[in-house]
Amino acid sequence: MIRAHWAVLSKPPADGGDYRILTCSGGPSAYEAFEDLVRETLFGTPPQWTAGGSPGEGLPWISFGAFGDGEVSTRHVSVSVTDWSGPVESYWDSSGRRTASTRYFVLPYEDLARQGIGLTGLWNAVRPVELPPVEGERPLALGVESDPLPVVAEFVDEELGFGWAAATAAVALETPLSLVSRSSRFALTRLATIDAVAWLLPYGYRAALTASTWAPEPGARTPWLCYTHASAPSRIRVHEGVAPEPRSRAARAHLARVRLLRQELGTLGTLRELAADVRPAVLGGRMSREPSENGAGTRGD
Repeated sequence: MIRAHWAVLSKPPADGGDYRILTCSGGPSAYEAFEDLVRETLFGTPPQWTAGGSPGEGLPWISFGAFGDGEVSTRHVSVSVTDWSGPVESYWDSSGRRTASTRYFVLPYEDLARQGIGLTGLWNAVRPVELPPVEGERPLALGVESDPLPVVAEFVDEELGFGWAAATAAVALETPLSLVSRSSRFALTRLATIDAVAWLLPYGYRAALTASTWAPEPGARTPWLCYTHASAPSRIRVHEGVAPEPRSRAARAHLARVRLLRQELGTLGTLRELAADVRPAVLGGRMSREPSENGAGTRGD
């Protein structure tokens, strides 16, 4: 189990106002703080529900954020799920537009790292959770899956191709990526792809990773690793199945290391080796690889 704070951003039925926090684990006094956090992981405006676009572009959108710096204990990771209200609760605002709702969960990075939880694991933990919970406005205890890496290794080898996934992870070290699907992929397949790429980096990069299954509107907050039509000089478009070429020395060194690890340990062994390094690190910047004062830096078995 892992402890999570949570919030819901939406609007009441027939409401003409803006989307806002309706309830959260901190109570009314925390609404403003949670609204800032939730909006940091909203990367666009949902389309009209009758014209949701290609698979994966319509709701649900699954997004991940990170905040905090310095010591491991101050870092947190978030997951946001934006979707329409269920059929029984199909809310419409005062303009006749269907209302969407964002469920937001935030968890200590330290707890996630200790248990080796990936992005898909986070989604699986929050997927069945209805908000607000019957317990009221207080933190939740979420159940988490055990050892996702065998499934990830199989997905890398049989669906993505190790060469593409490893090269994409290496390029993600140096620049934000705009992923382009080679076919109509739904949100959960996109999530599995993003998660697999993240597993081919040392786990500690999750302490600062932002990602999303779809980000329709380009901007300064477009996540580092996401599916999007957005393009910018600072981003590289990576088509599934077409391995990108790392440019920086650090990215090339990482790719060489991962290839060597696979030769020695296989795909699953490579993932386990990378997952053991939980020291926080920043994508696109100098890696934070100094051990903490208590010598922590690798996950214990």
